Amino acid sequence: MPSPAFLIPLGVSAILGAIGGLAFQWVHTERAWELFTAAFLWTLISAAGTTIGRLVGERVRRNQWRRALWLAHVQSFPLTTVFLLVAIPFSRGAVLVPSVLPVLYGSTLAIALFMTVLGVVTARF
Repeated sequence: MPSPAFLIPLGVSAILGAIGGLAFQWVHTERAWELFTAAFLWTLISAAGTTIGRLVGERVRRNQWRRALWLAHVQSFPLTTVFLLVAIPFSRGAVLVPSVLPVLYGSTLAIALFMTVLGVVTARF
């Protein structure tokens, strides 16, 4: 059973995905993209926070690059995927997948790599 420290951010990502997707039904397209982007950025903030928590909680040492990289990706990509899996059906026809999917996953990869470097370089163990 996954820990609550992982399930809670997944739930938050799902809620943020619903908000980001429903924005395309509530407001004009330009404003909807702003809300969608803001919701996605909050998902990335959640991913960064849980990654930091996991790196500290599992006492990743300075030279454990593989472990830190694995933890950062395990904490980041599921949150992004849940966000998108919820946002796409709620958006009802807004063109989300082809146009922004590479950008969203690219930014997730950038955050995961940054958290890896940050976690390993600043490790106190």
